[in-house]
Amino acid sequence: MYSDSTLEAIRSQLDRAKEFTLYQEHLGEASTSTIESWEDFREVPFLEEDDLHDDFDQHGPEGSLYDGAAMLSFTPLGEDLAPVFDTRRDLEYQAEVNAQAFQRAGIEAGDRVLNTFGYHTFGTGIIIHRGLEELGAEVIPAGPGDSEQVAATIETFDVDGLVGNPSFALKIAEAGGSVDRFVAAGEPFTSVPGYRQQVKDALGAVTACDYFGTRQILPVAAETVEESGLVVLDDYAIVEIIDPDTDEVLGSGERGEVVVTHVHKEAVPLIRYRTGDLAELDQRGESIVMPDGVIGRTDERLKVKGVKIYPESLGTVLAAFDGLSGEYRIEVTQPATTDHMTLIVEGEVDIDQLRSAVTTRLLIEPDEIRAVDELSEPGVVDDRYE
Repeated sequence: MYSDSTLEAIRSQLDRAKEFTLYQEHLGEASTSTIESWEDFREVPFLEEDDLHDDFDQHGPEGSLYDGAAMLSFTPLGEDLAPVFDTRRDLEYQAEVNAQAFQRAGIEAGDRVLNTFGYHTFGTGIIIHRGLEELGAEVIPAGPGDSEQVAATIETFDVDGLVGNPSFALKIAEAGGSVDRFVAAGEPFTSVPGYRQQVKDALGAVTACDYFGTRQILPVAAETVEESGLVVLDDYAIVEIIDPDTDEVLGSGERGEVVVTHVHKEAVPLIRYRTGDLAELDQRGESIVMPDGVIGRTDERLKVKGVKIYPESLGTVLAAFDGLSGEYRIEVTQPATTDHMTLIVEGEVDIDQLRSAVTTRLLIEPDEIRAVDELSEPGVVDDRYE
């Protein structure tokens, strides 16, 4: 569990949050005086996407969490774009925390690092840039441009490190780009079996580390050069894992929804914010780790043979098989008194290898797996109760 000093910082964050209209209504009696332990903190109500939507509607366009800012950027919120605000101190502190994260990922002061995240609208590129700059790296603000041009820049200017989406990194590698260090974010990476090694081999990289955050809470967790899971950056944010149906906080190794809380944030502080992402947590010494990264979403789930499964987590499994399109269909029936689950995938694959990978990810073995040339109706069909 997180430290007492972290709890004290969150107590202060709660009191600051209650200066805003949204939290005055949402938090009720929760405050420093009522939060004396982590068990007390778990009684604080969750904040959900709909809560933010309602706040923007009632107090638009900035929402009631706005109290002045140094930077205004945006993030997707459902089908809309929502504003994200950062004060000058927010930007400075994010830079400090990101600098530590990049340093642990092997980037050093004096390294030349190319940043392929966008600098416009969403502002992610700027946040990453500030962190690299704080570390003392020399940053090339390439943004999500042409892969051949980026590859040429990397080779011409002897770039040491690359930060960006892993899919774009592969395109850069195909165009001839190579670096010693790669930090991946914005897409599934270590949750896709074999993907890390594929990217490392393509780039000729010594290390390829995962990094997780949302534009609203950036960063959340990052890998170190040991490449052994996302370490929660609890100087900036903490992570809880909950059962998305019961809201129960789950223990080490249990799979559920990622809930994130800002530890230090002036503008738009988020308290127990439900992200909809699917992951597990492990305790390793004093560190809290997401061992397999983010493995899917919790939006669509069902119980089969008493086991809660998250179909969207299949996407990262199927992505590891070159012969598959990524489309799938799950059919659940109950021909007698026992559930029967069939998985149908599109493309060509070794069924035994796929069965092993799917069972590891879903924590249940499908009764039947079939591969078809074309899947006309992907999705999930539950016919048990008709």
